[in-house]
Amino acid sequence: LLPIVGNACEHAAAVRFAMQDKLGLSVSIAVGSSTQIALFVVPFSVLCGWAIGRPMDLNFGTLSTSMITLSVIVVLSMVVDGQSNWLQGYLLCSVYCIIAVMYWYLPDELNDNDS
Repeated sequence: LLPIVGNACEHAAAVRFAMQDKLGLSVSIAVGSSTQIALFVVPFSVLCGWAIGRPMDLNFGTLSTSMITLSVIVVLSMVVDGQSNWLQGYLLCSVYCIIAVMYWYLPDELNDNDS
């Protein structure tokens, strides 16, 4: 919830620029926002966990790590050539749906950390 609310202005700007057919700027805003969350919010959450005495380690488990890796590969394939078409948009939407279905139907004991 924190990344969505904290970066709502950036998300709105990315959508606005995408509607104005400025895809490069829109993708750079989205990737920059994700990088900001990865480099600031996640370590900050770990430090807050230490402060309140709750363990918030960075052990994401096998499924979460593989989904992050898949997401990075798909975004890299979109950004590398600097152009987009309907097939790449369809690929992004279908990967999003595949990840959502995997997490929806995965049993809770497998979705937790693989310790």
